[in-house]
Amino acid sequence: MTSAPQKVVVLPDAGSENPFQYELVRYLQSQGLDVVVGKKYTIGSTWKGILTHRPTVLYYDWVHSFILGKSRLWTYLKSLIFVVEILATRYLFKIRIVHTLHNLQNHAGLWLRWERFMYGFFLKKCHKIRVYSEETRQTAIEQFSLLPERIKVIQDLPYHLYYPNTLSRNECRKRLSLKDDEFVYLFFGEIKPYKGVSDLIDAFSKIARPNDRLVIAGKSYDSTFFAPIEKAAQANSSILLHHRFIQDDEVQIFFNAADVVTLPFIRIDHSGSIDLTLSFRKPIVTLKTDATARMLAHQSTLLFETPSQLPTCLKIAPELPLETIGDKNFAIADSTNYRDLTLLTTL
Repeated sequence: MTSAPQKVVVLPDAGSENPFQYELVRYLQSQGLDVVVGKKYTIGSTWKGILTHRPTVLYYDWVHSFILGKSRLWTYLKSLIFVVEILATRYLFKIRIVHTLHNLQNHAGLWLRWERFMYGFFLKKCHKIRVYSEETRQTAIEQFSLLPERIKVIQDLPYHLYYPNTLSRNECRKRLSLKDDEFVYLFFGEIKPYKGVSDLIDAFSKIARPNDRLVIAGKSYDSTFFAPIEKAAQANSSILLHHRFIQDDEVQIFFNAADVVTLPFIRIDHSGSIDLTLSFRKPIVTLKTDATARMLAHQSTLLFETPSQLPTCLKIAPELPLETIGDKNFAIADSTNYRDLTLLTTL
């Protein structure tokens, strides 16, 4: 008799705007696992996932929303409920806990001391933890006193397996009203404070030549934060702002129209935007970390350590062999060890 496939519940539901999670689910399903994405509730998502689906594995992506709230009291209440859920998951229901560690701290910088305490508790209860770089692995081991054998470095599925890429550079530029002789810098993704878009606008304004263009494609969900960005963009005719969620079939239009992608993070451990850029064969101007310095050593002149260095990176970009750099970036994306994802759900 053939045994039933292993049941995996993924939490929380990141929504259709984050294809990473749904690609993970589809891949695990293709490998014979029974995988569903659990619904996200204000509190009690783990309980609902267990009672509804009776899984053998709970696979957590981001857990910050389970332990952090807008007030200290709400943070303590959510954390208490999550602690009870995790203890019951592991010791009462005997369900394996797996986690992808995306970032060592939340981007908004909320309740960092409490977050570190709670996150450390959670990580120690995980059977396996997935990270994206050896640097993050070592930091997590040291910061949270974790067992090294439980932490694996496993990359995402390459994004070119998900996003269509059939349109030419000329066609994409026509759709964005860009000329063939213009040099195009692209920022792509949700506009949040930690992504450094204001720094990018300032840097671009300092170095822009007459035929340079900065395309900003993505949506901000914080109107107060976004207002000065919108004002600065509108004051510069060389900055083209597409303030909306970019649909899957439109992604190639922005990347194929660009010469260089600019992701000027203020702080980052791992970025899906970087992975996406690699899959579209584009050079990347971004923050220099131990991980990006190792992965992008062939384009080290495009990495900055402080915002003051960002104008230099933008200025030097047109002088580099961009196509060669893009090809090397694609090779990095295409060589990931995503097939090891199935190892996370096994003993």
